[in-house]
Amino acid sequence: MAIHACSLGAPILLEEGKAAGKTPTVKKVATPAADMMKAKGLWNTAWDPFFNLDPLWTDQFFAAVGGIYDGKTLQPKFVELLSIALDASVTHMYAPGTRRHIKGALALGATMEEIMETLKIATSFGQETINMAIPILAEEIAAFEKKK
Repeated sequence: MAIHACSLGAPILLEEGKAAGKTPTVKKVATPAADMMKAKGLWNTAWDPFFNLDPLWTDQFFAAVGGIYDGKTLQPKFVELLSIALDASVTHMYAPGTRRHIKGALALGATMEEIMETLKIATSFGQETINMAIPILAEEIAAFEKKK
């Protein structure tokens, strides 16, 4: 989920840097984790901008998290469902990733019902916020009313 900060920011950095007449200085390095993901068809082209800006960091990131895609620990369909929950969550709301992972889950045999259940689970983050905020709001309204 954290990688989307770079998915959002790196293209903007490249555009604004170009507009300001700046070009990144990038050292050519080996990128085995990224190369493996590309070879397996797991690479998302939305990652290209930050890969192009910092291939070493990008490769290190995917080396650390890429294990979930190897199919040894988690079934690929479950990884897609998990990714849907993260991308669709109220703290993230990353539409391109949500769409990508819904397509992936469907291709791996997930049913629409399984995906909808996943989306319903993702709403729990927002529900927790409401559960915490409403009593505080009620206290503040009561305090405000007493001061009238």
